[in-house]
Amino acid sequence: MRAPTRSHLLTTCLFLCGLAGSAANATAEFAGRELATRQNVAAPGQWNPLHLHKDVAADTARAYRRDFDTQLAAAGYLYALPAYLHAKQRYEFLYNFTRYMGERGNPFGQFLSVRTPASIKTTDTMPNNDTLYGAAFLDLKASPMVLSVPDIPDRYYSFTLIDAYFYPFAYVGSRTMGQKAGHYLIVGPDWNGPRPPGIREVVRATTPSINIYQRIYFRNLDDVPAVVKLQDQIRLTPLATFLDPAVRVALPDPAAILRDNPLLARDPVQVLRIANRYMAENPPPREDRGFLDYIAPVGVGPGLEITDDPQRLEALRAGATAADHAMTALLLDGFPVRNGWQIPPVNIGRRDAPGSIATQAMIQLRSIGINHAEEATYYTAYADGAGRPLNGGHRYTLTFRADEIPPLLKEKFGFWSLTLYDRTNGLFVDNPRHKYLVRSADPLVFGRDGSLTLLIQPEPPADPALAANWLPAPAAGDFMLNLRVFVGGPAVVAGSYTPPPLIRRE
Repeated sequence: MRAPTRSHLLTTCLFLCGLAGSAANATAEFAGRELATRQNVAAPGQWNPLHLHKDVAADTARAYRRDFDTQLAAAGYLYALPAYLHAKQRYEFLYNFTRYMGERGNPFGQFLSVRTPASIKTTDTMPNNDTLYGAAFLDLKASPMVLSVPDIPDRYYSFTLIDAYFYPFAYVGSRTMGQKAGHYLIVGPDWNGPRPPGIREVVRATTPSINIYQRIYFRNLDDVPAVVKLQDQIRLTPLATFLDPAVRVALPDPAAILRDNPLLARDPVQVLRIANRYMAENPPPREDRGFLDYIAPVGVGPGLEITDDPQRLEALRAGATAADHAMTALLLDGFPVRNGWQIPPVNIGRRDAPGSIATQAMIQLRSIGINHAEEATYYTAYADGAGRPLNGGHRYTLTFRADEIPPLLKEKFGFWSLTLYDRTNGLFVDNPRHKYLVRSADPLVFGRDGSLTLLIQPEPPADPALAANWLPAPAAGDFMLNLRVFVGGPAVVAGSYTPPPLIRRE
């Protein structure tokens, strides 16, 4: 995997912030060329790097510096935001564990599992109603941890391991490990040692603080109790205790972390200060050092202090605003659109992907957590095939030809689903049937030619036989659709698959 270079990261951030002008072209133009010397500088009348604005007024020079600091701050905010969001989610996890689990163990050694499917009461943005979730946070400085998974013979499951910058770095699940039980040792970046007895795989984390998302598929509401039984068999155990149950390992005290509440941050400077502390706990990868040196002058980086200098604070706040604008533009117009569907990049969630810093920040604000394409790909539609916003005042159909139905690796228990959300808040839209999605496991009715037509409309279909093909829509207001494809086939992973367009019927 190619490591991101300083110029790659720098150009990405500045270009997406709209602050670098032609930085991307300039980087390409000068790549591999010798630096200008007095013998090969530009001819008279051309731009000359040795004669830039020597005689500007002091106020003008300060304005130039302020503009440049704003650019640095924008780039730094995009880089640091996922670290802040990870610290924020860790706090929420520890708070909820302490609140709901009481004295039942240390939160750094257990999953907090959701026992019921998402519903109209769910407040997480764009909730998944295909799987039951669980979450855990680990501090690998305290101890390597063993993840113990039972036999899960008949369904999709996954444990996505995510670092302190919300980049997935490993998967344990039906796609990667199959359906048999196993013990997996999760170690920090600096751990060394042989694979202990009884351990199937050693998984090396990229940061000491990580979280794990657990997903287990349920076919319908009657299937939920079976998933809950599986959740009860999943374990997290310190390595020393796994090897000798008589050994007790002291895990971090959550009370110390809960004293520093990132939820109270209401200002981008507070966000950056929290991110700086969290990045010090979780050093970024070595290949980011050049970029971190670049943004360090404005005080953004692992362990750096942000002073109360008014000009510095002004630049940081202005940079955060520019970064917010860049993320908004990326959300609305950053991904290619085909047939009315936003098509995610095939290398999404990877550190070495072009534009990864801005994309990563935007995605974590929109919906915490992301999977690599081979695990799951999400297609989002805000408009029909003609570009008109999806609205409850109309009926729509989505017809897949036989060769357009999302391709799956069925031997790996791949599946797809189509979920409807309120466009204004990304939450489920209430309906009398409490039905929020159509999924591949439903008793869908196919055409004689193998095609599949889904009905997106407020009222049930006139033909009761098509009830499984119906996705209830609101009677008014804009909505959006999310097509999830878990463990998709080669066309999905390669980015060549495109869902068919939504057709407005009336």
